[in-house]
Amino acid sequence: MAVDYRYIRNEASYLPVAKAALAMRFPLSVDFDTFYSGISTPERRSSFLRAASVYYYMVKKGDWIVDAPDCNPVIGYFTNSYKAVGIFAIIESLSDGSHQDFHTWLQTDTSTTFPIANASALAALHEQYKLTFGSIRRCTSFFGRLSASKQAELCSAVEIDHTPVQNIKKLAEFLYNIRSKFVHEAELVLELSGPTHHFGRKKLLHTKLTMSLFFSAFEEGLVAYFSEA
Repeated sequence: MAVDYRYIRNEASYLPVAKAALAMRFPLSVDFDTFYSGISTPERRSSFLRAASVYYYMVKKGDWIVDAPDCNPVIGYFTNSYKAVGIFAIIESLSDGSHQDFHTWLQTDTSTTFPIANASALAALHEQYKLTFGSIRRCTSFFGRLSASKQAELCSAVEIDHTPVQNIKKLAEFLYNIRSKFVHEAELVLELSGPTHHFGRKKLLHTKLTMSLFFSAFEEGLVAYFSEA
């Protein structure tokens, strides 16, 4: 990951923003200061300040504004869709490795033999890619840092056929997939609007997810990612 040193060079400007972004995690200023001083290198401090400031301005305090006379300026499922994309963009940016698309990965993976035999073999390689280099792996790793209680809270907030999601890996995949449905298919994110049943699917989906819970989980994960205790 390339380091943008403008954040650490302008620490006096970005540090109060980061502190405001994580005010719910650190009600006492001294606790935030202790956490921040524990980030060991300038590179990681700069990465933290970038992630926290982008989150604060573009997600936590940002809304997608509709400039049209026939509707409200902020529509919940519109702005939630963009906030979900923003959070996952930050999560993906925290990887220690640079991004590789599937085609590039195939060319550099020494275990891949060409020509690929059939569609099943290609699908198996794609699953391997997702596990070792894909975006879902990064997201699963991020949410895997959450406390057991936060993981349980998230998993219990999503029920498929009346059964809560089994583990945080499945939950992370669920969240990433709703983000991808919006990015690739323009399917708006309705699953972050509180208690809702979602029909027109192969399985009955009931979510109790809210943006406040999503924010809380992200903030806990962000602190966990940069904690070095």
